[in-house]
Amino acid sequence: MNHLYEAVWPKLEKRWEWAEDNFADGIARLLPQEQQAIALWWLEAECNNGSLSQFFFNSSGEFALSALDGLQRLKLPKTYAALHSAIAYFGGDYPLDRERRMDKLFEIEEQFGKDVFDEANDIIIGGADEDYFMDLVLADLDALYRERPELLEEAV
Repeated sequence: MNHLYEAVWPKLEKRWEWAEDNFADGIARLLPQEQQAIALWWLEAECNNGSLSQFFFNSSGEFALSALDGLQRLKLPKTYAALHSAIAYFGGDYPLDRERRMDKLFEIEEQFGKDVFDEANDIIIGGADEDYFMDLVLADLDALYRERPELLEEAV
C-alpha cells in the first residue's frame, strides 16, 4: 500500500466521520479540498470497479461536480476534460438527486448506447498520460494537514 495513503487517508476519514456524526450537512462541513479528495476517491474507485456509468448511477454520482472541481484545481486537464465531457451528457443542470440522475442516465444510455462513457472512463483510470491522480490528491491533503494541524484537532 502507498505510504502517503497510509499516512494521509486515515486523517481524512477521521474528519469525514466527525463531520457526518456531528452536523446535519455532514460532508459540506469539510473544506472544499477535502470534499474534492472524497469525490476523486469515489470517481477512481467506481471507474476501476465498474465504470463511469456506475459512478453516476450510485450515490457516488452526487460528487461528480466536486470531482470535476478537484481535477481542475489539481491541474489535470485531460482527466478533467474526460469527466466534463461525460457530465455534459446530462445537460446544463447535472442532477444531484440520485433518482433524477438514474433516470437521466437511462435516457443517455438508451440514446447513445451503454458504452457512451467508455472513452472517458479509460482516460480517468489512467489513459490520460497524466500522473495517477490519487497520488496528487494525497500529496495535496498531506500539505493541507501539515499547514493546518488544527483541522485534525477539531475532529476528535
